[in-house]
Amino acid sequence: TQMSRIVIRRTMPRTWAVDMTPDAADSYRRVELSNPPGFSDQHANEQDSRVANKRVDQMQLKLKKAKELAWQPAKSFLMTGFMLWMSGNGVHIFSIMITFYAIYNPIKSAAGVNSVFARFADPKMSTIDKTNLLTSKATYVLLNIVAMLGALYKMSLMGLLPTTPADWVSFLAVSPAVQFATGSVVVPSPTS
Repeated sequence: TQMSRIVIRRTMPRTWAVDMTPDAADSYRRVELSNPPGFSDQHANEQDSRVANKRVDQMQLKLKKAKELAWQPAKSFLMTGFMLWMSGNGVHIFSIMITFYAIYNPIKSAAGVNSVFARFADPKMSTIDKTNLLTSKATYVLLNIVAMLGALYKMSLMGLLPTTPADWVSFLAVSPAVQFATGSVVVPSPTS
């Protein structure tokens, strides 16, 4: 019964169906219609230019957002710098944790720069747009390095980085002695 239904449906054409395939036999029936009232080719071209302008505007918006994201490490470092200042220069667990946080996060962010900026990449970008995106990425990495250098400076203030000559004394070679001094003590004998 299922097979017979399919066959019946294929053999019985619908009365309201229209065949739109071109056929040489139908060519005499084709009539070139004039444009409807109110239609202008100029309006159609304006719509195409609006679509192109919209794409350009979207690309510019993406690049603007990428530039805003590139400056985000500088904004977050202001708060991190305040936390570093508030923790003091003493070596205790709180200041060490904040300093580690201030060093680790910029390294982690700089390493993941491509995944952060992946949402702004577009295969339809022009060379100039790609250059602008690359500049935003470089700014992002550079600001993360600056933030990390601020945390390293804090570590040197805490005395955790070997920055003074006294930190390297154990690596100095002991110079040989130029002179030897010996002495003896004469103890008077009790009999004399």
